[in-house]
Amino acid sequence: MFKAIALDLDGTLTNSEKKVSERNKRALQEAIKRGVSIILASGRPTYGMSEVWEALELEKLGGYVLSYNGSLCMDCKSKEVLFEKTIPRKYYAPIAQAVREADLGLLSYQGKEIVTERPEFPYMDRESTINKMPFRKVEDFPNALSEEVCKLLALGEHEELLPLKERLEKEYGEELSIFFSEPFFLEICPVGVDKGESLKRLLEKKGWKREELMAFGDGGNDLTMLQYAGKGIAMANSQKHVLEIADEVTLSNDEDGVAVMVEKYILSNI
Repeated sequence: MFKAIALDLDGTLTNSEKKVSERNKRALQEAIKRGVSIILASGRPTYGMSEVWEALELEKLGGYVLSYNGSLCMDCKSKEVLFEKTIPRKYYAPIAQAVREADLGLLSYQGKEIVTERPEFPYMDRESTINKMPFRKVEDFPNALSEEVCKLLALGEHEELLPLKERLEKEYGEELSIFFSEPFFLEICPVGVDKGESLKRLLEKKGWKREELMAFGDGGNDLTMLQYAGKGIAMANSQKHVLEIADEVTLSNDEDGVAVMVEKYILSNI
């Protein structure tokens, strides 16, 4: 019997319009009524996930948010932060300089804003649209961050990000987690942070076993989550390497693939 469902958002729970379909909503809310906890696990900042947890009514029904790829875990009902890990400030300036030298984009988040030196850079608008957060353009990125952040995000064409990833891994590979969530998004997180590790930590707090966890995902930052879960389910629209490691593949995010599996494995078992 599954006690929890972990869900990536973009490309998984939400459709191409970034909305939660009625079928997905009904299936997940019915699962909650049957005692299953919902965990939203995304690379998005916490504020950028609020529209989704509100659509599912998790503030009322209960559930959990793993934002910034698991750097922060919050109880949706109480708003209590169960754990959080940030990137030490000493890394901001050298990473920003490496990104400038590569002529790529770099951003992070402060409150309800996206902070960047280059809001016009390709793919920046995608991040702003997804999270419904405006840009704050700054001249000096490292010094504009008034508090330590949970995530930095480098943006650009994949072939241009690859040398940057190699450079950052060589210099900080033992101190930071550096990985692609999308070909054009290079995520930079605190060391040891990924969705799988953060789910493990949450499950230990709740006393649940990994075999009692079902997880859904489609991107590179979902790999550890799908591998950790008792049942890791990939969307039909997933990246190739995600499809290869999944226990099962469901329909795409535009075909209510989440609801299909929740109905099959949870709602059919009364």
